[in-house]
Amino acid sequence: MSKSSDFTNKAIAAAEKVSANNYLKAISNGLMGTLPMLIVGSISLLLASLPIKPWTNFLNTIGIASYLSAAYTVTVGCIAIYSAFMIGYQLAKNYDVDAIPAGMLGLFSFLVLTPFLTVKQTTTLDLSKLGAQGLFTAMIAALIFVRIYIFFAQKNIGIKMPAGVPPFVSKTFAGLVPVSISATAAIIVAALFGKTSFGSFSAFIYAILATPLQHLSSSVWSLLFILLIQMVFWFFGIHGSLLVGSFVTALYLPMDVANMDALQKGVANSQLPNILGYTFYNIFSGIGGAGGTLSLLIVILIIAKAKQLRTIANLSAIPGLFTINEPVIFGLPMILNPVMLVPFVTVPMIQTVVAYAAIAVGLVPHLNGIQVPFGTPVLLNAFIAGGWKASVLQVVLIAIGCVVYLPFVKLLDRKTLAEETAAE
Repeated sequence: MSKSSDFTNKAIAAAEKVSANNYLKAISNGLMGTLPMLIVGSISLLLASLPIKPWTNFLNTIGIASYLSAAYTVTVGCIAIYSAFMIGYQLAKNYDVDAIPAGMLGLFSFLVLTPFLTVKQTTTLDLSKLGAQGLFTAMIAALIFVRIYIFFAQKNIGIKMPAGVPPFVSKTFAGLVPVSISATAAIIVAALFGKTSFGSFSAFIYAILATPLQHLSSSVWSLLFILLIQMVFWFFGIHGSLLVGSFVTALYLPMDVANMDALQKGVANSQLPNILGYTFYNIFSGIGGAGGTLSLLIVILIIAKAKQLRTIANLSAIPGLFTINEPVIFGLPMILNPVMLVPFVTVPMIQTVVAYAAIAVGLVPHLNGIQVPFGTPVLLNAFIAGGWKASVLQVVLIAIGCVVYLPFVKLLDRKTLAEETAAE
């Protein structure tokens, strides 16, 4: 076996272990499950914050502005609640355990670990901990206490009902003991952390874990490292986007939520707290899909003479506009194609650096954090997330990608054309 094949097999084995990890899968699938609520909240915020005087007057006249704000508050503003339920639910599904009680337990453990506020003799949950600040607490609480529930559920420690009892009732009683044990553990942890200088488990997680991770993820170098890992795995035939998806979602979605919170409070786009975010990654870090392949398709359609390349580009162009690039990745192919390795890996990284710099120096406003549905066409997705300047930036990034891909496409075209001529 060659050294190259040995490395490939080891890389595939490592990637399979990571992608099969039940905890990472629960976080990734759980957070993805909250996207419908995020999109509802994003659209509500977008409609409520459009800087068009006649529009805002219209909203105030019909009295719907406050309801749009409320829709944002109970979706994005409470995203940790949805996340706690969905992560617990997904973790239980990964272990083939009854998932509904697990989801409720994830929600319970998060809420009981979240501090309360007392204002004018009224005690209520600290709403600031239910949004972006509470996401890491929701993840950790759901994973820990739902895992305790799973352990006892798999041991069949529960109340067994006699035959003839409806299955739903039987399942409910079977999960009663595991849920009670795990819920008790959550209450004890909450009480213990209430005695510490942090005051709550939520404050502890935010100080010890969330804040350092957010500082780490706010660095463009961290995102470039993630992109490098993603693209190297893609080159070896592994779905790199899925592999890093858990990390990207967990690290960068809270930054989008923080931007949306600031925007909802009236902060100007140029003053929003974060340049990077999940939306930034989706819109600028590889336009047209992993590898920035929309630029590749444009170059092929303009200069390529080989029939094979032009056919693949024609078939892939429309999907590429909607950020679906599997046809060109597997059809060209980009996988294990040494000619295309350099641009395939570097184009999304270059696009990321240029986009970050353009926003950092003020040429383009910060993205508002609004979650644009996957499949929204290129340019339109940038317009929704950052206005017309973000769309112009996408055009510039596509052009830069074309320049990088150009010499490699020429080389590949000559090679493919020579093969076609020889075959004829």
